[in-house]
This record gives sequence, C-alpha cells and structure tokens, in this order.
Amino acid sequence: MTNLLLVLSKDPYTTETPDLVLDIGLNAKEKGNDVSLYLIEDGITAARKSEFGNKLAAAQKKGIKIYADDKAVLSRSLTNKLIGGVEIKEIGTLLDYIMEYDRVVWF
Repeated sequence: MTNLLLVLSKDPYTTETPDLVLDIGLNAKEKGNDVSLYLIEDGITAARKSEFGNKLAAAQKKGIKIYADDKAVLSRSLTNKLIGGVEIKEIGTLLDYIMEYDRVVWF
C-alpha cells in the first residue's frame, strides 16, 4: 500500500485539473492506497460548499483525507465556508507531509 499525497493549487472554476486530481485520488484509493489531498493557493476554493465541494465530501466518505492551507483559507475569506471534515493546517505541515508520504504529486 502506498501513501499518496495530492497537492492541488488550481481552482475548479477555471480549469479541469481538480477533476483530474480527484479522479486520480479515487482510483488510487480504490486500489487500496492511502490518499490525502492538500489544498493550497486557489485550490482551496475546491472545498467551498458547492457542487465541487460535494464531490470532495463524497471522496472523504470513501476515505480520502482533505487538508487546507490556513493562509489560503484566510486570504480568500473562506473560514466557515468550507465543507465539513477539511482539516486546516499551516504550510509547514505540507513540508512535513512531503517528507513522510511515499508519493507526492503537485498540480
């Protein structure tokens, strides 16, 4: 089993990258891997209460962990506007995760 960290920095409203990242994560999870999604920069908007946010909530129910950069949340005024279950972390945590996870892919 592989620990996979997907880092998303793009929003779901101007590019299809978040859909691709979510598909990769779900496929990896179905194959028995541990998958986490770390949202940074504009990627944080993917976790807003919205249609795409609902997709992320469904992915959480399948076991994908979702983390969000605290500065991205604050700078975009998204505090209390995210789907439930998103863990807000400071950017140093991302650096720790990059060292700990078996595979890291940055989008």
